[in-house]
Order: sequence, then structure tokens, then C-alpha cells
Amino acid sequence: MRNKGAILTLAIALALVCLYQLSFTLKAERINKQAKQYAQGDKEKEERFKDSIANEVVYDILIADYTFKEVQEREINFGLDLKGGMNVILEVSTVDVLRSLSNNSKDSTFNQALKLAKKMQRDNNRDFITLFGEAFHQIDPQASLAAIFSATPELRERISYNTPNDEVLKVVRAEAEGAIDNAFNIISTRIDAANSAFGDQGSYLGRFAGG
Repeated sequence: MRNKGAILTLAIALALVCLYQLSFTLKAERINKQAKQYAQGDKEKEERFKDSIANEVVYDILIADYTFKEVQEREINFGLDLKGGMNVILEVSTVDVLRSLSNNSKDSTFNQALKLAKKMQRDNNRDFITLFGEAFHQIDPQASLAAIFSATPELRERISYNTPNDEVLKVVRAEAEGAIDNAFNIISTRIDAANSAFGDQGSYLGRFAGG
């Protein structure tokens, strides 16, 4: 299960990076709210308040500290369609999952099929595993997927050397979907936990954002 562990570790790392970047936005928003409360609707007074603290350290994360100007430079730039909220899209690449399940096989047919399937996907709405199977057969109709996947620790008990290509694809599809679902669940759990921690009623927001 080592390769699955690597995928999950990558997913966790991506989630942590997102939370780190989001923290600057949270801090900037907190200070912007303070400026609005101070100015009581006076825009010029609000801007003077923010200018006055531009070079003051407002965010200390122990290993580094940032001035308000630096926090603003690092905050996420919301477009007009994101003013009411934010969506973070993280994609787990099916290509990388297949490489992982094959134990990074160097088989030329396998790697050519991955490249061809990626090209086919640009103009096709079918799932990548199906396109990969077609590409693999197109490159070498006699090539065996079982020879590539049966030797890996994750699949050796489900795929034998003689397993037909269509059966191999079913197993690989199930494994890829499972790995992606696991990564999504981990990221979702951590984001939900962050939402609770950073909620308006959560005292942790102030501590995390340096307040």
C-alpha cells in the first residue's frame, strides 16, 4: 500500500499548503474589518488607517513574521464571482495514479498509451481509464496489461499474469477511483476542520491569524 500512502501524503500536503495560503487572506480580512470599524464609513480614513500599519508586523507564525503590506501581497486575490465565498479545486491526476499502480513502469507501450490517452482526452468526454485502454490496444494489440500491473504489491493478489486486458482495466479503474476518493475525503475532512476552526465564532481564528 506504499503507493497509496504517497498519494494520500501528497493530498495532505496540498491541503496544508492551501490552508497556509488561506491564512494570509483571513488575516488581511480581519484587519480590513478593523479598518472599516475604525473609519465608520469614511473611505479616506479607512485607507489612512491601513497605510499607517502597512509596514508594521501584523502576522507572526513563529518561523517568520509579516507586515500588513506583505500579508496583502500574499492574500488570495478574489475575483468578482468569488466575493461571496471561495472554492478550492484540487485535482488528483489519474495519470499519476496509474503510474503509481504500475510501480512507475518503464514499459514503452504503457507510457506511450498514457501520452496518447491524454491527447485523446482533450476532445473526448469519456473517462481516462477507458481512453487509456483503447490507446494501449491501438499501440500494440498483443500487449498485456497484466504483465505491467500484476507484479505490483497493490494488485498482485487481484491480477494474475494471464488476466485479460479488459479485466485488468476494471481492477485498475476501481483502484484509481478508490485512491481519488480517499484523497478527496482526507482533503474534505481537513477543510471542514479548518472551517470550524476559522469560523466567526471560533476563538482559534484569532490565534492562527496572529490576533
